[in-house]
Amino acid sequence: MNRCEHPPRRGLFGKLRDCFFFLLLSVGSVFGQGDFESHLQDAVKAQSAGDIPAAIAAYQGAVAIRQDVPEVWANLGLMQHQAGDSSGAMVSFRTANKLQPKLFVPVLFLGLENLQLGNRAEAVRYLSTARQLHPNDPEVYMGLGRAYFGLKQFENASLAYRRATELNKKSGEAWYRRGVTHLEIAEATSGEFAALNRQSPYFQELNAESLNDQGKLVEATETYRKLLAVPDAPPCSRASLGLVLIRRGEVSEAQNELEKDQKSGGCSLAELGLIRLALARGETQLAIQSLGALWELDPGFLRAHASVLTIEMPAEQISNFDQALAQASSADLPAGAVSMLRLSLQGGRTLAVDGYESDGSVVDVTPSQRAQDYYTRREYWRCTKSLLPALTTLSRDKLSLLAACSFYTGEFQTTLAAAKRLRQAYHAEEVGLYWSIRAEQRLAVLYLIYAGEVEPDSIRLHELLAESYRDRGKFSDAEAEYKVALDINPREFAALIGAAANYLQEQRIDPAAEMIQRALAENPSDSEANYVMGEVMIAKHSYPEAEPYLKAALVAKAELVPRVHVLLGQVYAGQGDTARAIEEFKAGLSSDDDGSAHFQLGRLYQKSGEGKLAADAFEKSKALSQRKQTAASGLMEQDKQLPPHP
Repeated sequence: MNRCEHPPRRGLFGKLRDCFFFLLLSVGSVFGQGDFESHLQDAVKAQSAGDIPAAIAAYQGAVAIRQDVPEVWANLGLMQHQAGDSSGAMVSFRTANKLQPKLFVPVLFLGLENLQLGNRAEAVRYLSTARQLHPNDPEVYMGLGRAYFGLKQFENASLAYRRATELNKKSGEAWYRRGVTHLEIAEATSGEFAALNRQSPYFQELNAESLNDQGKLVEATETYRKLLAVPDAPPCSRASLGLVLIRRGEVSEAQNELEKDQKSGGCSLAELGLIRLALARGETQLAIQSLGALWELDPGFLRAHASVLTIEMPAEQISNFDQALAQASSADLPAGAVSMLRLSLQGGRTLAVDGYESDGSVVDVTPSQRAQDYYTRREYWRCTKSLLPALTTLSRDKLSLLAACSFYTGEFQTTLAAAKRLRQAYHAEEVGLYWSIRAEQRLAVLYLIYAGEVEPDSIRLHELLAESYRDRGKFSDAEAEYKVALDINPREFAALIGAAANYLQEQRIDPAAEMIQRALAENPSDSEANYVMGEVMIAKHSYPEAEPYLKAALVAKAELVPRVHVLLGQVYAGQGDTARAIEEFKAGLSSDDDGSAHFQLGRLYQKSGEGKLAADAFEKSKALSQRKQTAASGLMEQDKQLPPHP
């Protein structure tokens, strides 16, 4: 199942059920005593007892007597939805909507049902209407976010999830989805930048940073040195090289590069790197005093970049630094800075999720004419606040300055606004894309971490995070998240399916088989579980055993069906039935995103003597494979994006 298309949480049904109980009893009193009200009372009683089949039967009895009461149709639809009868629910909700177009529940669930069926454009239409009816319902925005995400309209999805988190700040799932959406925007923007100009200094800086995050330190060093040999390198590129050299243990070279950026002005990152070197030399008191000076210049910078202090720092040194912070004089380092730095050493979140976190002091700023001076003095927060009021009228240079200042002080939403304005008003694509990507990545990390803080024991959140790890090839981290979910509830169906799929991606067939058998024991008719079992059987080359599972999976939602056809093609090819295999592969080509299905089809055409068709299939396979490789090489600092599993 797609990571952003899970059904709504059960709490929503309870809220709507309570509302409709009142409505239904009112409806019954309007029509008086008799069979109609008797059916309604039976339905409400069964619904209260959790007897969904009995409630459905009672509601069906009521609508058989009167077909013109929208509330009854709506509650019948709710019960059918909970029972998994999507087609029946759609009929009931459509009837209710036709009778009363402004009744909220049918509109909402027509959106959610269409979303589950993969009809995302229709889902957006209904959910947009639901938003007009109930503009402050977070579930509406969650549905809209999922629909837009499925349509790859990530900007719209981001806006929807942002509103959902504003309305329900304690929803870990909303924060999670908001974070993942920012990841997708960063990935799409990276691909756009790669297509525009890979030789751009801004692209190369992102490339160097990505290599550093992957641990490819030699390649990162070479990329930074080439970048610094040409003009117009992005801000703090030399300091970033210094940080890579620290990781490589080349201390004297690192010191040299960091001091160069420190002397040029405007780069507190260089100062932070020098503090890291001071800590390594045991000059803890000097480091603490320097941190106090940075905090006085801009608390936001230190909050946003405190992790630099622990680059390649041994655990014992971290412990000693923590003790020194606990004993630091307030004259050297304010209490707020001490608590923030100690939190950072523990791996905690140091930035507020909704923008700048003030230390309570009053800070005066002067008009934007002084912004460059603020930047040079590394007072990024003052620089940001002096420029932001004039955002729509700033020159290109001032917008670039605003993007840099806001990024370094941790105001990433402002960075996005400045980057967007750069692209729209001045067609400054390269600098605009650069700051957009960096801000999207940092926001993604921030929201994903916060999601875990909001609901640390949520099975649902562990499942969602596991899926994100899977999507990025981090299978061991995904396995750990599924294990946490299954430790909480060993019969958790979604976690069993996800764990099985994760093992399959690692080619660990036996544990995959164990997990999917446990899932099928919970729900033998589930289409996705049958699909995964079919994959397991194919991996074992048990083609006859795979076929019935895959045929059972053909009733899955529309987007999964082409993949089922591809697997059936593999089954028939494995059994030597070339003609049937070709037909199944042709039916599944729409799911081929890496060229593998076209390649297998080409081999089957060759076997059948269809040379021209084989050549066409191989050509399409090559094109799809190249497209996949290009996307994979985009600048997505993926290991940096998702917080490591504890």
